[in-house]
Amino acid sequence: MAEARTTNLTVLAIFPGDEDQMSLSRILAHSSWNLTLLRNFRETQIALRKALPGVVISDSSLSDGHCWRDLLYEIENMEDPPLLIVADRLADDRLWAEVLNLGAHDLLAKPFDKREVLHVVSTAYRRREHQRLLRSLPRSPLSVTEMKELKTETELVAAGGAAVAILEGDGAKGDVD
Repeated sequence: MAEARTTNLTVLAIFPGDEDQMSLSRILAHSSWNLTLLRNFRETQIALRKALPGVVISDSSLSDGHCWRDLLYEIENMEDPPLLIVADRLADDRLWAEVLNLGAHDLLAKPFDKREVLHVVSTAYRRREHQRLLRSLPRSPLSVTEMKELKTETELVAAGGAAVAILEGDGAKGDVD
């Protein structure tokens, strides 16, 4: 599957139980992603500083009394925060809405479905890379006239204008041509 070929991605997975860890290991075994398996919040706090992950997948409840919200708070305080994916057996609409509203990337249902895991991790990685690109761009906006003078997406992104529109895919590409 093409989505699993994204390179340079470190994934931290925090699951107290062996079953979830083994399942994720099997799913991600043939990808080029670096998977680090952890069991609790304390291990994760240390690994976040050392591994500098792009994506963190966490059980909704951790064995040491912490939960995914504690992990999200920890991640939000990082200089280059990874995206958080929460996993839960009861991945219902209420939890999904809470996860998204508080700032995590997505919610995965357990037991894991290989295609869903690969898709969600891939989209998280792409979203994070887009966020990093946006943070690196100059902050001065281009005028509409300046944007129309640019002929390619590359020129537009290099100039720092309308990057959100291009990266979010809202049709700005057609307006530039």
